[in-house]
Amino acid sequence: LRSNARESLGKIAEDLGISKATVSRRISKMEMEGYIAGYTLTTNSSKVGVMRAFLGLQVVGSGIDLVVEELRHFPEVEFIYKVFGDHSLICIVYTKSVDNLYELIQNKILKIPHIRNVEVDILVDRLPLNPDAEFDTISSQFVMNR
Repeated sequence: LRSNARESLGKIAEDLGISKATVSRRISKMEMEGYIAGYTLTTNSSKVGVMRAFLGLQVVGSGIDLVVEELRHFPEVEFIYKVFGDHSLICIVYTKSVDNLYELIQNKILKIPHIRNVEVDILVDRLPLNPDAEFDTISSQFVMNR
């Protein structure tokens, strides 16, 4: 499912040597228990005419929840991560140009109360190294704990 969430249940069953009904039950159980949070589509940002950037936001005081609520109003913001480190929040944003990114930061984000600073990293290319890192970590932990 990780490599192709659109794979047919029949094909998965055939590859695993189990019944289609078993595959269906297992997937349903993983969805109900929250192991599968959703299915997604990955696009090539440059092909659709947008650029992607990480914005590191420094929030002062206890205004993180207020800042998050304000950021929800901006359609350019895809994700917001609460983090420990140099920033309070990291946002993934999409804009059509560097000028649009500048406008988003200057005219919208920096006007939100409690934001002290915004650091920008424009993403140029995605180089997947280990798309299974999350699962490799879990399986190695499972093996060590056996």
